[in-house]
Amino acid sequence: MVDLLNIAGKIIIAVFVLIVIVILFFAAIIGYMGISAAEDKQTVYDYSLALSTSGPIDNVTLLIPVPSYYNANTGQNETVINMSQVSFNNFDRDGNISVKTEQVNGVPMLNISADRIEPIYKNYIEPIAIMPGQNESELPHPTHVYSNRYSEDTPVLVAMELHMYESDVGHEIDTKAPVGKEPLFMPYRILENFSSSEGGITDGYYLSEGASGSFIEVPFILSYTAGDDNVLTISSEFEGSNQWWVLGWQWNVYRERVSHVFTGEADGTYWVKGVLVTGEGVY
Repeated sequence: MVDLLNIAGKIIIAVFVLIVIVILFFAAIIGYMGISAAEDKQTVYDYSLALSTSGPIDNVTLLIPVPSYYNANTGQNETVINMSQVSFNNFDRDGNISVKTEQVNGVPMLNISADRIEPIYKNYIEPIAIMPGQNESELPHPTHVYSNRYSEDTPVLVAMELHMYESDVGHEIDTKAPVGKEPLFMPYRILENFSSSEGGITDGYYLSEGASGSFIEVPFILSYTAGDDNVLTISSEFEGSNQWWVLGWQWNVYRERVSHVFTGEADGTYWVKGVLVTGEGVY
């Protein structure tokens, strides 16, 4: 009987120790996940603009809305765009285009100006099939050929692009209700709110299933001369997101997109419709 009691006591102790070990293990895992999440959390602003013109445009001034907010400390509207952090792609091959932000009627706008902006076209490169047993290094390396006019040799119109990515904005972003709290293209006016969308294309913009937000309008102030059949396309996109790592990247985001095609020459203010999508992701 004494031996049985001793064995039972040892089993109870072993089970208790095992339970303690399991609890400590899970506590360590939870603590590690918490530390990892804190270390790997990011708050991100991501801005991009793409511009293309089918032909040359002259005496150019393009004033384009940028993501901005009202700073109560200064009493002014300020943009989150820092030109020193902006990268350019195909934007200014000759160094003759000025790109800066400036205040226009109390609102920051992107000013793109030049005596002339030429289009950029490139050739189309067809993929080269690799035959069985063939060494890829033996294949010819295709190169792009660029031109400022459309031709059979250079039929692909290239967009001029700029991009800014900031990975630490200093506060958790309100992605569910950014209006009045987070940067948006300014000045803006809300045309219509939407929610519980079934997804698909609405007014030229793709909306994911369950998307909510608003259709907006923002002013483009444009001045340039061009041929009657010239096509200038401007697309601008901005998003603010919270990102964190817990056994994989998690995120939530609000995003805003404005895009329009302008035909011929321009001289005035053009209200362009865009979309603001809010509350996407994990909460």
